[in-house]
Amino acid sequence: MDQIISGIIKSDHPLLKKQQLFELIRPTYLQTPCSTTLAITDRPCYHIINYVRQLTSTKADLESLQFCRVCLECCHSSDCLCSIAEHLITDSQIDLSISFVQLLSDRLPIEIGRPFLERAIFERHELNNEALHFILLSITKNRQLTDGQRTIFYIKLVELVLFRLRTLDHSIEQVEAFCKQLSSTIERLCYDNNKQSSQLLNDIVNGVTSGLLTCLADSTVTTEPSTALANIIDLLQECPNENLLDSFILTIDDDRLVLCLNRLARVFRWPCLTTKPSQWLVSIWKLLFKREREMLVAQSASSSIISDLISMLGNPSSYQNVIPALCWIFVNQPFHLQTFASTLQNEILQLVINNPNFLIDNVEMNNLVESVRYGLKSLLNNEDNLLNNELLNNLLQSLPKLNPVYAKNVQLMKCKSSSIENYSNEMTIRLHDKVGLINIGNTCYLNAIMQALYACTKFRQCVLSCDILSSNNELLKSLQSLFGFLTLSQRPHYRPERFWLQAKPSYFERNQQQDCQEFLRHLLDTLHEEANRTAQNDSNLDLVKQHLMGTCVHVSKCSNCLTMTKSEDLFYDLSIGFNEQSLIKNDQEKKFDLQALIDHSFAWEPLINENQLACDKCEKKEDGSRRMFLTSHPNYLVLLLKRFVHNRLTGKYEKCLDHTTLPEFIQLLTINETSVTYRLKAIVVHHGLSMNSGHYYAFVMFNNDDFTDKNNTNNHLGWWLFNDTHVEHLSYESVCAHFQRFPSATPYVLIFEKQTQENESDTAQLPIVPYLQTLVDRDNQLYVQEQKRRGRSSRSGDMSDVNEPYLRNTGCKDQSPDRGPPCIF
Repeated sequence: MDQIISGIIKSDHPLLKKQQLFELIRPTYLQTPCSTTLAITDRPCYHIINYVRQLTSTKADLESLQFCRVCLECCHSSDCLCSIAEHLITDSQIDLSISFVQLLSDRLPIEIGRPFLERAIFERHELNNEALHFILLSITKNRQLTDGQRTIFYIKLVELVLFRLRTLDHSIEQVEAFCKQLSSTIERLCYDNNKQSSQLLNDIVNGVTSGLLTCLADSTVTTEPSTALANIIDLLQECPNENLLDSFILTIDDDRLVLCLNRLARVFRWPCLTTKPSQWLVSIWKLLFKREREMLVAQSASSSIISDLISMLGNPSSYQNVIPALCWIFVNQPFHLQTFASTLQNEILQLVINNPNFLIDNVEMNNLVESVRYGLKSLLNNEDNLLNNELLNNLLQSLPKLNPVYAKNVQLMKCKSSSIENYSNEMTIRLHDKVGLINIGNTCYLNAIMQALYACTKFRQCVLSCDILSSNNELLKSLQSLFGFLTLSQRPHYRPERFWLQAKPSYFERNQQQDCQEFLRHLLDTLHEEANRTAQNDSNLDLVKQHLMGTCVHVSKCSNCLTMTKSEDLFYDLSIGFNEQSLIKNDQEKKFDLQALIDHSFAWEPLINENQLACDKCEKKEDGSRRMFLTSHPNYLVLLLKRFVHNRLTGKYEKCLDHTTLPEFIQLLTINETSVTYRLKAIVVHHGLSMNSGHYYAFVMFNNDDFTDKNNTNNHLGWWLFNDTHVEHLSYESVCAHFQRFPSATPYVLIFEKQTQENESDTAQLPIVPYLQTLVDRDNQLYVQEQKRRGRSSRSGDMSDVNEPYLRNTGCKDQSPDRGPPCIF
């Protein structure tokens, strides 16, 4: 049979005749076992696939493609196809055409075909017309792609675009030709039956925009993007979608956001007439003001950026793009004028010398002059003795005559929350009493877990009330200090440096992505062991055992001799897997019922085939079954959803993005078949596409028992979002809607509170130990002093005094902007 296959492939018959021969022998050939003992390149299936590869590299007409499909259908099992595909993709000397990649990926199992397609496209192809069209077609038309996978494709498409631009950086004509090619390919794709699909075009534009921002913020890429990127931005929106920008700026660490803005400002140097890069920069700055992050605007609109922008004013090919950004800076952050007063005065003087009529019919230059005038007047009217009034007055007097029309336009640029209005010594107004946690370098896993644990009322109260000042429970002391600051601090956020150093496993390093569930298990286990080691005579210090530890019994039953064996274990959390029996039948989306998943975890599980039970009585492996029962139910039940599965082609763990229901109450069976009710208390979310990247944050529910003064809870009851330093009150409906809006945001760790009659009445409040109160009060006094220094520093334009380590939010270095939530619902 192998020789027949080889003969058909090498024959001179026309394709139609070869196709008929393959269809004739296919049933017989597929009944023969695959020669897995042979080397891959010696297998008949490899010869068939290699023949298809060679054919598609020269022919891509409909007849050839149909013949190739028939050839591939003659191949043996999916295992054989997978091993051949892996050989082809790893050998860089083998040419893989786009047509061949598409044909072979369609024949592979979906969990193998998608990674093969992804690697073949993005690792083996330059961005020509055929590749570009196929990539966009794969992203937009492939219904098997999840939204998260589609996002990855857009990011990799942008990486190809950036790589291509670097090869054309010194040729304006070639860059323009490439952009026309890109535009025409998208345009052709968006036309269906001579009608343009505006929705498809909008999806592509938003996808490319999101991918572009992600790549600009990538701190692992040392090669700066080409300034020719300005031409690509010119193909996109004037201002990016606000929801898209919201998701970007609120889920990326400060350092990477500043890096993105610096790179965006750099493309202004490219000689084109577009103002879109500048509009993008201003759009992000506006949102930062809207989100009360003026300090970050001051950091990103740094002296180096402003100096760079001012130096371009004399270049007619770039000043149109530069001026909108400068106007916005001088109107909203006028303290920069004190640094650049002399430079601006010289630039404007030079413009007048070169062209005395430079303001006539020049909208951009008129806007710049009036923006400078507006900013100067704002500073001079502030009556701050730290300012150099003489220098500012000289610049003001050197400006051309006031133009009322443009002056009115400039006033519209002013943000409501500009730094001009924040020149005061007043304390920052707190709208709530919740305290965020500063990300000190990829520690979102810690921040999310600790906010969730803090919501466990009884556990928190016991931690805050236990007197351990003279004990050796160092980790419990650190936890008590953390909870004390979350309870009593006047700061909007707290830096958990000491706690992280004591609570983390020894192999956890700063700025590395870690698993929040792994951290939680280590923390609880260490607290439990520490309590047993240092307080053998005081069981009250084992707070983990009291509130977060349960016991379970595993029962195994042999189907042959009916012998049953039992083993008892302690647990901190229960792992819940996904199964098709728990799938809710819905045509619109794939969703699992959480209660059904829990029930399935406690049902009898068959032990057959390679999972047979080793029976001691039968002295051999037999078919059997096993089941788990809970014998004691913790006050707080931690459920872990198994979201990461191993992909054999890539060798990586991929994330299961399927959604689950989030019921307010769940039922757990006891060993006596009675049920215990638990109420949802906290949701720790993993927002990302793999276990090695993404971002953690938490949704937490506070009820009346969580407040000391139950008559003065205001609107603080209900659900809260804790996203590092960002804290926000929201409804339960908003929590559920969040997961619909962001497919890659999925519940990962769930904490439930056991419901008893005690829960229904007011829980007695335990007093906070006095030494903890004194510790936080002392820090609150320091905070008041820091706030006063911030006010003085903002008036002088010197931000160095407030950039203290306590306030720095390092963020998540591996976190991509598309993987985080917009925190405003």
